Amino acid sequence: MPAKTLLSWLLVIFGMLLASNRQAQAQAQACVPTANPPACTFRAIDDATGTPVTKMCVGRPVRFEYCTGRDASLQNTYQVVSGSATLPNPCGGNFQPPSVRYTPTAAGFVTVTENTQARPPALPTIYFITFQVYDSPAPAFTLAACAPGSVQVTLPSAPYDSYTVQIGTGAPVSAASGQVVTYPVPTGATSVTVTGRYNDNSLCTNSATQPLTQLAPLGPLAIQRVIRNGTSTQLDVAPLTAGYRYTVERADASNVYQTVPGAVQNSTTSFTVPSTAPGRYRLRATDVCGNAFSPSAAVPNLTLTAAPAERRNELTWQLLDNPISYELTRDNAPLATPLAPSARAYTDTAVACGVQYTYQLTARYAGGVSAVSNVALVRATATQPPATPRLFATFDLRNRVQLTATVARFSATGQLTYLTEGRILAATTSRAFTDSSTTRFVPGTGPCYQARFVDDCANRSADSAPFCLAVLAAELADSRGSSVRLTWSGLRGAPSTDTLSYRLLVLDASNAVVRSVSVSNRTSYLDLTPSDTEQQVRYRLEVRGGGLPGPSYSNVATATRRLEIYVPTAFTPNGDGLNDVLEVKGRFLKTFRFVIVDRNGQEVFRGTNRTQTWDGRVRNEAPVPGAFVWRFEAVDDAGQIVVQHGTVTVLK
Repeated sequence: MPAKTLLSWLLVIFGMLLASNRQAQAQAQACVPTANPPACTFRAIDDATGTPVTKMCVGRPVRFEYCTGRDASLQNTYQVVSGSATLPNPCGGNFQPPSVRYTPTAAGFVTVTENTQARPPALPTIYFITFQVYDSPAPAFTLAACAPGSVQVTLPSAPYDSYTVQIGTGAPVSAASGQVVTYPVPTGATSVTVTGRYNDNSLCTNSATQPLTQLAPLGPLAIQRVIRNGTSTQLDVAPLTAGYRYTVERADASNVYQTVPGAVQNSTTSFTVPSTAPGRYRLRATDVCGNAFSPSAAVPNLTLTAAPAERRNELTWQLLDNPISYELTRDNAPLATPLAPSARAYTDTAVACGVQYTYQLTARYAGGVSAVSNVALVRATATQPPATPRLFATFDLRNRVQLTATVARFSATGQLTYLTEGRILAATTSRAFTDSSTTRFVPGTGPCYQARFVDDCANRSADSAPFCLAVLAAELADSRGSSVRLTWSGLRGAPSTDTLSYRLLVLDASNAVVRSVSVSNRTSYLDLTPSDTEQQVRYRLEVRGGGLPGPSYSNVATATRRLEIYVPTAFTPNGDGLNDVLEVKGRFLKTFRFVIVDRNGQEVFRGTNRTQTWDGRVRNEAPVPGAFVWRFEAVDDAGQIVVQHGTVTVLK
């Protein structure tokens, strides 16, 4: 290579080394701020308004430019680094020309570094400024409807320093962050708009709007019923208006009301209060803004206590106010005894030993308001003998004795023992018993019955006085039964025997009464007109009065007359219209069997009632004169079999 050419290459290489050394020196100075910066190096300009800003906003673009008075011909670039100028390396690569916009993405601080390339051999100038970045979210405020015509606004405590609140289209009103403020609601307003602002940054702001819900007017506060339930009290109230806060207040006899802790609202019509002590209750309403409204009228609760005594239950109760009236129930059935409004005790004597009773008392006030007590349970007790049973007896139509016993104050409990002539018939809890063993129906010989009672506390009563039923007897007064003689023994054991009345009842075969005769103060009667169609005549004695709970009947007495038949000894079936057929005649004939046989013992006729007659024909052949044998058989009304037989002759 020629020397001149070699020298040229050496000069080129030296120049390149010198330029490289200068670039290295410039890079070494890149993160070193230039000393003695001017009063204004560069500015951040809000891209939307073109105005300089000292604070940035998240999501709002900015650009950077030289300050006035600096050499605008010099080339400059900018870079943004998250954090403050105290970072160890606030600048670095990725410098951008000033035409590139920067948009902050998060609140905090950013450091903007300006790198201005001076004309060689001067070094670049490095300046940086730290900017605070503010976020501007929509304000997260809450609304609460207060009394009609006002609204409560709860403003967030961050991130804004202050807010303006606009109700509907009204003028915005300033408010500090974190405040709870109540505002009047103009007519027609339907929304609330809250705008957040920073004290040192007017560009970073945002708004949010929420629909405005108005609170309905408060309905009437009324406790309709106070009910004691075990260890708590239930308040039934008029339907409550939504949107209000309700508290239960209680006062004792001092009439100083205090809020009841632990009161629970079960529904819009019910509260449970953990208290059973006597007191007055009322209901109070407030809105979320703290406005209190007039309380309801007070209603007291009612505490009932029941304790047993000798064959009675003693009831006492506690109530602060006198009601209009009371209703006392025993076993869910109202007791008819009226109670005075000032009453605080009641004695129930209509109780049976050993029986558990449940009581509940309701106090009624004006306007349908009531206080209902707890349910009080008590088991009645006694040590003294119960009352003597009252016994009643009567025969039924099958001549069984129907016994009925009643014991004062014991309608269903305890045990009854039924006796006849000292002999025990039955021991049962039933108040009724049927004796089918009686077979004696002779006047003056009974039957007589007694009863005794043992209550559930094992107390035994005295035996009742004997109850002796009237016993009736009937017999034919003549051989054909044209008259019937009736005799009886009077009833004994009625509360007042001197006022008893007797009536003789004449019955038909179905035991229906066909006629009656008053026979008071008598012990016998002669029936001269017995039925001429019934073989057996039936009678019954009815006894009333004397304090009896109902009629007592004697046994059904019967008299059976003889069944009679008549069969002619001959007849002439010749068609002359006289004595042409053979028929059975007699008294009290109903159904029977009448058979005729010839001399060979062959049956020629059979009849079962009086409408069936024999015309003398044998197997449809013309009558043949001669003698025939007949047999009659029937069961009479008394169940006796009646048999008769004879002969009849067929004549021409």
